[in-house]
Amino acid sequence: MKCPICGCQEFYIKNPDDEFETHGFSVASGGVHSSADSEDAPAPVVQETTETFCDRCSWHGEFRKLKKT
Repeated sequence: MKCPICGCQEFYIKNPDDEFETHGFSVASGGVHSSADSEDAPAPVVQETTETFCDRCSWHGEFRKLKKT
Protein backbone atom coordinates (compact mmCIF):
# COMPACT_ATOMS: atom_id res chain seq x y z
CA MET A 1 0.00 0.00 0.00
CA LYS A 2 1.10 3.58 -0.53
CA CYS A 3 0.03 7.21 -0.27
CA PRO A 4 -2.44 8.15 -3.03
CA ILE A 5 -0.53 11.38 -3.73
CA CYS A 6 3.22 10.79 -3.34
CA GLY A 7 3.55 7.00 -3.09
CA CYS A 8 5.20 7.05 0.35
CA GLN A 9 4.81 3.96 2.53
CA GLU A 10 5.49 5.67 5.88
CA PHE A 11 2.55 7.06 7.85
CA TYR A 12 1.51 8.17 11.31
CA ILE A 13 -1.65 8.35 13.33
CA LYS A 14 -2.52 10.64 16.20
CA ASN A 15 -3.29 9.27 19.63
CA PRO A 16 -7.04 9.79 20.18
CA ASP A 17 -6.39 10.69 23.84
CA ASP A 18 -3.52 13.15 23.16
CA GLU A 19 -3.53 14.99 19.81
CA PHE A 20 0.17 15.89 20.21
CA GLU A 21 1.29 12.26 20.48
CA THR A 22 1.77 10.44 17.19
CA HIS A 23 2.59 6.85 16.28
CA GLY A 24 4.55 6.14 13.12
CA PHE A 25 4.22 3.00 11.05
CA SER A 26 5.16 1.53 7.70
CA VAL A 27 3.08 -0.47 5.24
CA ALA A 28 6.01 -1.38 2.96
CA SER A 29 5.66 -5.15 3.44
CA GLY A 30 1.86 -5.22 3.18
CA GLY A 31 1.11 -5.03 6.90
CA VAL A 32 1.20 -2.33 9.55
CA HIS A 33 4.62 -2.27 11.26
CA SER A 34 5.30 0.26 14.03
CA SER A 35 8.30 2.55 13.70
CA ALA A 36 11.17 2.00 16.12
CA ASP A 37 10.57 5.33 17.87
CA SER A 38 6.95 4.51 18.68
CA GLU A 39 7.55 1.15 20.35
CA ASP A 40 7.92 2.75 23.81
CA ALA A 41 4.18 3.35 24.14
CA PRO A 42 1.50 1.02 22.84
CA ALA A 43 0.19 2.29 19.52
CA PRO A 44 -3.53 2.62 18.88
CA VAL A 45 -5.00 -0.07 16.65
CA VAL A 46 -5.08 0.91 12.97
CA GLN A 47 -8.45 0.05 11.47
CA GLU A 48 -10.01 0.74 8.07
CA THR A 49 -11.54 4.02 9.32
CA THR A 50 -8.50 5.26 11.30
CA GLU A 51 -7.45 8.76 10.19
CA THR A 52 -3.97 8.29 8.74
CA PHE A 53 -1.37 10.94 7.85
CA CYS A 54 1.36 10.60 5.21
CA ASP A 55 4.86 11.16 6.60
CA ARG A 56 6.08 12.84 3.39
CA CYS A 57 3.25 14.99 1.99
CA SER A 58 0.05 16.66 3.15
CA TRP A 59 -2.30 13.72 2.44
CA HIS A 60 -4.47 12.41 5.23
CA GLY A 61 -7.58 10.31 5.23
CA GLU A 62 -8.99 6.97 6.24
CA PHE A 63 -6.55 4.06 6.25
CA ARG A 64 -8.67 2.18 3.70
CA LYS A 65 -8.04 4.93 1.11
CA LEU A 66 -4.37 4.03 0.75
CA LYS A 67 -3.59 2.72 -2.72
CA LYS A 68 -2.90 -0.97 -2.96
CA THR A 69 0.33 -1.75 -4.79
